[in-house]
Amino acid sequence: MNDYQNSAYLGVFLDEMDEQLQCLDESLLALECDGCKDQTIQRIFRAAHTLKGSSAVMGFERLNKLTHQMESVLDLLRNGQLGVSSELLNILFDCIDYIKQLRQSILGGVMAEGDISALSDRLTGVREAAGIMPVQGGAAEPKVASPLQIAFDPGQKTRIQSALADGFEVMAINVHLSEQESMKYVRAKLVELNLLEHGELVVCHPELGTIEQDEHFSGTIMYVLVSRQSPQDILRSLNQVSQIHSVHIEYITGQNLNGFQAGKEVQAPVARSAAKEAEPKAAAESKVQVSQTVRVDVERLENLLNLVGELIIDNTRLSSIRTKLNEQFKDNADIQILNDITHHLSNVVGDLQEGMMKTRMLPMEHLFGRFPRMVRDLAQKSGKEIELIIEGKETELDRTLIEEISDPLIHILRNSADHGLEAPEERTQKGKPFKGTIVLRASHQGNMIVITIADDGRGIDVGKVKDAAVRKGFVTEEEAAGMTDKELTGLIFRSGVSTAKQVTDLSGRGVGMDIVKSHIEKLNGEIDIETTRGEGTVFTIKVPLTLAIIRALLVKLGASTFAVPLVNVNEIFKLKAADVRVVQGKEVCLFRDQVLPLIRLHGKLNVRSEKEQDRMFVVIIGQGDKRVCLVVDQTIGNQEIVIKSLGNYIGSVPYLAGSTILGDGHVAHILDVGSVVREFGSYQEQRLPGMMEEAKLHSREEKYVTFQLGSMDFGIPIRKMKEIVPLPDIHPLVFEPSHVMGMMNLRGTLLPVYDLRSNLGMDYAEPSYSSRIMICEVSGHEVGLLVDKVTKVRSLSRSDMEEAPGHVMHNLGFLDAIYKKEPQFILLLNLEKMMNLEHSKQKEVGTNGEFSA
Repeated sequence: MNDYQNSAYLGVFLDEMDEQLQCLDESLLALECDGCKDQTIQRIFRAAHTLKGSSAVMGFERLNKLTHQMESVLDLLRNGQLGVSSELLNILFDCIDYIKQLRQSILGGVMAEGDISALSDRLTGVREAAGIMPVQGGAAEPKVASPLQIAFDPGQKTRIQSALADGFEVMAINVHLSEQESMKYVRAKLVELNLLEHGELVVCHPELGTIEQDEHFSGTIMYVLVSRQSPQDILRSLNQVSQIHSVHIEYITGQNLNGFQAGKEVQAPVARSAAKEAEPKAAAESKVQVSQTVRVDVERLENLLNLVGELIIDNTRLSSIRTKLNEQFKDNADIQILNDITHHLSNVVGDLQEGMMKTRMLPMEHLFGRFPRMVRDLAQKSGKEIELIIEGKETELDRTLIEEISDPLIHILRNSADHGLEAPEERTQKGKPFKGTIVLRASHQGNMIVITIADDGRGIDVGKVKDAAVRKGFVTEEEAAGMTDKELTGLIFRSGVSTAKQVTDLSGRGVGMDIVKSHIEKLNGEIDIETTRGEGTVFTIKVPLTLAIIRALLVKLGASTFAVPLVNVNEIFKLKAADVRVVQGKEVCLFRDQVLPLIRLHGKLNVRSEKEQDRMFVVIIGQGDKRVCLVVDQTIGNQEIVIKSLGNYIGSVPYLAGSTILGDGHVAHILDVGSVVREFGSYQEQRLPGMMEEAKLHSREEKYVTFQLGSMDFGIPIRKMKEIVPLPDIHPLVFEPSHVMGMMNLRGTLLPVYDLRSNLGMDYAEPSYSSRIMICEVSGHEVGLLVDKVTKVRSLSRSDMEEAPGHVMHNLGFLDAIYKKEPQFILLLNLEKMMNLEHSKQKEVGTNGEFSA
């Protein structure tokens, strides 16, 4: 085995292999769609050539031989001696599949290359069919040529002149490779990577991708480098690269910018001129950005993230202690210093957390890039014409989630291609385009990633789904008759339910969609289907941005604290004991016009319940289309938590997903919402006879979040609320309206912050320790509202609400109503009216320069 295969270079080799394989996949697909284009063929040729060179250096002889034969075939294509055909593309795709399998084997620790004889024979057959003799060996030995002249083009001159003006050194580095070096591209690439650690490369002449095919290549490569380092430092660095005969470094100035002669050997670099050293203000503000990247082992990043998690835990504990000390020693000067330190530390830890989370994020392109090739193969197998449109490839997601979400997406795409899209003849008869379309889209929505897979196929036959579900015994005929189309469509996620007429090697067995749903729910995500018969189907998947650090609702069960992921919390309310019913031996509760399962986990989690109360706290938790009412003894509040594994010693515990450490140092267990909902949740709303009148009575009440501004109480519907956060840093905007304080950063999302006092015509007041930002949804957008104090969530009866008297409050057109019940007097705000009114005022100011009367 070659020593390189055990060296540190193996990881770099595998990373480069992955990049080149993706390039080959994308370029071959483009070649199939667009035909024989020079740029595409050149890109394919360079990728194959790079693989050939790196595999030779690493000692993978069979891979080197295969890529050399691929390169020879591509050379015929590039020279017009061979045309693009489906047979040729299939051979090349099979070669790529072999290389992918080899890469997976190497990752698994198996270095065996496998048999390439069949692929080699097929490539030889292509060359013979084109009238070319089989390839016997590698590329011809390069001949030594006369010295090479280079002249900079206008763009290169501009970049060099700009760098010189900004105080950078610009050096022409002539590297002459050893004549014994057989893999000149690889050696030149190592030199290039070495130089990139010292600055920015402006020119590389000749291009590295062409040097092994150039019979007149002299062995000298010129690199033009923009840097602030000395030639001695660069020479010391290049000495680490073997098989280099000599290096000559010369400064580029305005006088010698017209060109250089490569191949001239000078044993020492030209001395730096004294005038250059004395140049004033060697620019800190540089127009030339010298960016550097470093490959870091994933385990190191995971370890850093764990340490950041520990910082977050200790920061939470510190904030808790600070609050207690503030209550005891309000006027102590040292406590005020502690407040400043903890506030600054919170900001630093928050920025550190955000930065570390970004290191885990990868663009969806890493996942979506696999699918064009897969859909192309599916189209060939099913005899269909399919166009895959990908949008939002730049959307970022946690790298662990990217791998986890891969299988569900493959399942859905296969279903869409196989029996979602019609055959071309059927589409033509229906008046649809001959080619079917699948749109794969990713986007951010708050702290979630939304992925949609939409096709313009035949849609899901709800009747067939119902028949299959009844036949399998999942529902009775009577239950199915009372279900909506949406509910019937949801039955496709049950195991064994399929609408396919026949089983194929692509889909149709009914074992895919239930796995898709359970897999996504394990990630704290959800999946939804919208389908129209004859028009198509849209699958919508929502998953959290990351699984490492989440926001959770803290609740008490007995003396123990539990954390419920906030993404799974639908609503919190107080329930009267009299509203609990028993149906078929199980407790249920009436909530608005729904009857939901009521679950008391005290016994199952082995915690002792507090004494029975007339009113109990209930948290509605859900996943997908299932809901459960969970009885808790107390709600504490929401908090950002770091998920910790229970460890191998404890193992898997029913209903628990992990644990976390709270601000007071105590441990809280994280509830596994998925397992609770799967076991106890109900699929659809249930209505019980004799309870509808109570439901109507409850529907006359609505929950509001109430808050204070000064001495006045206000309220907004709880359905508008997203979360409540402490006062963050608010960044002002240029020419911002009077009612907008600025922008805040909420976990990477910028939100506008509105000053409600300005909206309501109240005097400005400095925020205090009790001030909070309420994150609300207004007209489909999330905004922050600054309030003095959040009081509580209240159920307000509509019978106690009155319209605002217009003759008294003429300017308060954004009031929904006034809640008036002794001793409570609450102004209920309509946020949509408020924001629209302010927007209209701003438009009038912008148009007329003043408000209209």
